[in-house]
Amino acid sequence: MPAAAATPTAGGDWTVVRRRGRRRGQAPPTACHPDAPPPLPVTPIPWSPSDHSLDPARVSRLVARAHAAISRVAASRLYRRLLLPDSPLQRRLAVLAPSRLSLLGVGSFDSSPAARAQLALAALLRRDFLPESASADLFDPVLSAVECAVAAELGFSVPSVDDGCRRRVEEPTLFYMPHCEASLYDALLAANWDSPAQLRRVCVLGNSFRRYALQAEDNRSGPAAKAAHVLAVGRFACEERVGETGDLDDDDCFARAFNETSWHFFEVDDDVDLAASIAGGSRPKVHIRFGAVAQFFSSDQDPKFTS
Repeated sequence: MPAAAATPTAGGDWTVVRRRGRRRGQAPPTACHPDAPPPLPVTPIPWSPSDHSLDPARVSRLVARAHAAISRVAASRLYRRLLLPDSPLQRRLAVLAPSRLSLLGVGSFDSSPAARAQLALAALLRRDFLPESASADLFDPVLSAVECAVAAELGFSVPSVDDGCRRRVEEPTLFYMPHCEASLYDALLAANWDSPAQLRRVCVLGNSFRRYALQAEDNRSGPAAKAAHVLAVGRFACEERVGETGDLDDDDCFARAFNETSWHFFEVDDDVDLAASIAGGSRPKVHIRFGAVAQFFSSDQDPKFTS
């Protein structure tokens, strides 16, 4: 997800708008930004593409570039390791049995090779890990009409509202949220915090929650420390890491797309009182359990993306 700014809507609410330029800044992308994230919409607000122009030729070119990215990710070491039979990840996904995939915060995959790599991974996850009947959607406030059309070509729907990631799932759902702000992960967890059974329906592939917990310990007034649900869920989370930051080349698109990324599954017993863990709105004690941390793949030998 690119750097963000807060922009007022016509009704006076605020929504997150990400810049179209460089997606991570000159420094290597990290799991959390030093500045406080902008306010998210409290309730869903109407949304339409940032660029309404729809050029069929541009759509065709971007569809081709997206398919090229899918082919490159599918052939990479990164993805081949995901497909290892009977791996811990495969077993956990089999238990969850997700029937929906949501790609949130992907940014502009027209202008960013890293975003195209993330879109490609989402398309492959849907193809290889979800049933044929599974549905998929993607969203980022910066999407253009061309990108929405390409998403539809790839089988992703695009919602007409910005819900600030406050999505209460109705079915087991895999959320791929690449390099989002802590507040977005927190909003997703909050929307599914009403019962253990509800939280167990959620799987998050995104920034390391464990790293957020460590950052909250280091800076108790920073953005990570304000993500109460992200911190509280540590006692239930099984985090499985994707690669190692130190193994990645900062000039490689794979590094920009997939560093500091982890799978998160939530093993919550039915008798757990989730509301009590964040009662009163105070910052919970940081829990750094995060069991079964495992490296499934690294990307040091994967090709660079230029499509």
